[in-house]
Amino acid sequence: GRSLGDVWAAEPAVLLKVRDSLIAPAERERRYNQVPVTVLLVGLTGSGKSRIAYGLERRLWDEGRAVTVLYGQNMRQGLNRDLGFTADDRSENLRRSAEVAKLLNDAGVITIAAFVAPHDAVREKAKQVIGRDHVLEVYCTAPMEVLRSRDQSGAYKLADEGKIAQMPGVTAAFEEPKSPDLVLYTDQLDVDASVTRIIELMKARGYLRERSSRPATGHSSG
Repeated sequence: GRSLGDVWAAEPAVLLKVRDSLIAPAERERRYNQVPVTVLLVGLTGSGKSRIAYGLERRLWDEGRAVTVLYGQNMRQGLNRDLGFTADDRSENLRRSAEVAKLLNDAGVITIAAFVAPHDAVREKAKQVIGRDHVLEVYCTAPMEVLRSRDQSGAYKLADEGKIAQMPGVTAAFEEPKSPDLVLYTDQLDVDASVTRIIELMKARGYLRERSSRPATGHSSG
C-alpha cells in the first residue's frame, strides 16, 4: 500500500470537480474586516505554542475577529485519531490539518495552528496547501532546560527513559525553521507579549483591518 508520506503528492480520484463558492473572497473580507490567514505556531514540546495560540484567539475574538485554533493534540483526538508519532504520521497529521486550515481560510476565518511540526520540508508542503500568501510561520523557542521544566506531561522524561520513540528534541531531530516570519523566545516573552508581537505582524502584513463602527451589510444606507 501507499505510505502516508506519499499522500502529499497523491492525485485526487478521477471525475472529481471543484465547485466554487458563490461568495467571493473579497465579500468575506469586507464582512469580517480581515484577510484570512493561518498563523502556524511551531516548536518543541514546552515552547508555549498552545498557550500563545489560545491567548491570540482570545485577543482577536475580543477585537471582533472571526478566529479559531487548530491544536495538534486536539486534532489527534478526532480527525487524526488513527495517527501515531512516526515521521510519516506527524507529516500526515499536519497535512490533514493544513487542509482544514485552508477550508477555514476559504470561509474567511483566521486560523491559528499549533503543531510541533519538526520537519522543514513538511512545513513547506503545509504552506503550499494553505497558500503561501495566507501563512505566517511563527517559531516558538526556549532553551531545553526551560522546555523540560514546563513539561507537565512528562514526555521528556519518558523519552529519556526510552519509553517514547521519535521524540523531537530528544530521540528525533527538530529542524528549526529557516526563515520564519517571527521568532518568539518564550523564555524572555510572556504570553501577552508574544500575542502582541503576532498581532503587530498581522497588522503590518495587512491581514487585520481597522474595525468599522457597524458591520457591513452589502446595502447602501441611501
